[in-house]
Amino acid sequence: MRSPLVEDRVDVPASFSVTAIMAAYNEEDIIGLSIQHLIEQGVSVYLIDRASTDGTVAEAQRFAGKGLIGIERLPEESGFPAEDAQRLTWGHLLERKQKLAQELDGDWFIHHDADEFRESPWPHLDLRQAIRRAHEAGYNAIDFAAFAFPPTDDNYRKGDDLRTTFRYCVPARRFDRLRINAWKRSAVDLVSSGGHEAIVSERRVFPIRFLLRLYPIRNRAQGERKILQERQPSWDPAEGALDWHVQRDGAESGDSFIRDPATLTAYDPDAIRLQLFLRHRGVEELETALAVSEHDLEVAQKEGTIRAEELERLRREQQERDALARKLVEVEGQRSALASTLEAAKWERDELDRTLDEVEGERDTLARTLDAVERERDTLVRARDEVREQRESLARTLEEVQVQRDTLARTLEEVQGQRDTLARTLNDVQAQRDSLAHSNNELGAGVARLQARIDALLSSWSWRATGPAREVLRRLRGELNEPR
Repeated sequence: MRSPLVEDRVDVPASFSVTAIMAAYNEEDIIGLSIQHLIEQGVSVYLIDRASTDGTVAEAQRFAGKGLIGIERLPEESGFPAEDAQRLTWGHLLERKQKLAQELDGDWFIHHDADEFRESPWPHLDLRQAIRRAHEAGYNAIDFAAFAFPPTDDNYRKGDDLRTTFRYCVPARRFDRLRINAWKRSAVDLVSSGGHEAIVSERRVFPIRFLLRLYPIRNRAQGERKILQERQPSWDPAEGALDWHVQRDGAESGDSFIRDPATLTAYDPDAIRLQLFLRHRGVEELETALAVSEHDLEVAQKEGTIRAEELERLRREQQERDALARKLVEVEGQRSALASTLEAAKWERDELDRTLDEVEGERDTLARTLDAVERERDTLVRARDEVREQRESLARTLEEVQVQRDTLARTLEEVQGQRDTLARTLNDVQAQRDSLAHSNNELGAGVARLQARIDALLSSWSWRATGPAREVLRRLRGELNEPR
């Protein structure tokens, strides 16, 4: 494969022309070098002078008819307001360049400044030949890789060789790196980007950047005059709000214009040209796409981590739901046990109801018996002695009854405790199963009725206490009825 830097022949028709539209203001010390360089590169020059007060125009006129095709004064010859002579209105200057690109002859145009030196990426081709190569390849715009050459001492004077005087450089700062400044003849928009890129219809930018050397500051005196006295006071505030003049923000004295060579890079044009081929716009687009892909991958990895965390959270929630399900099974078992207990309590309640019915019947019987006892009182007097003996037996029986009553009272207390325990259990179950509330209320009502019936039952023990007396009466009746 042939190296991109190897020499090959480029035939450029004589009719193929490239025109640089250059703007200048008080650039007497460098304007001649800049115009001469373009002419040597096969490029014609049209100069717009923004009311320079030094020898800028005189230096330029030396090239009239030798590649310099015209000079016009801005604003008086450009149709702009007279105040533009004192105010740096960059937008007006760009508008004028857009119009000139439609009026002047030329197949290609370059938006150019007086302190710029543009070169081909191929060392054996001049600028015109290199542009012709891009033209034949089907491209209609060219980007430039800009390198600034700040002064490392204060020795530069008009006429000095720039390449030997300025041997150190630095890549243009971020805001100044986009330099699509050459375009094939067509309607162009320079204003929108502040001159950083020529916007044309269906733009196809040549992938290999051309070389651009910048010499805005040559020595301390020139820098202070240009930046502090001429540029900063005349900048249009409206354009400053668009960040069109940020390259010299913060400059306060000439001390900042002289740089230490140790902070710069020695200029090696062959190495820079090789770098332009190795890292052309296509490579940068691939790097950008790779960076986007890496960013997308990082985002996907982060999303994967988030999803893993979400999965772990769902797993823990599932474990909690399983534990809750087991708890619900336990509660269901407790509810079934409680239902069995309630059923047993209901059966006991029915038994108590039957017992109470029997007690009621015995009470009626007792009432009738008492009437009979009243009628038989005289008979009982005769049986007094025997009754006395039976009374002692009855006393013992009463003591036994008392013991039974005490036992029944303790049993009732235990029932009461069970009822309280059952109530607490029902409250716990109620917190877990709202559906048990109704059953709990029925149980409370049943217990209340049970207590009332038990109380009534306790009050009927008098009938049981008269059981021996009735036995005595029966025996007396038997003795009286026996024949003497």
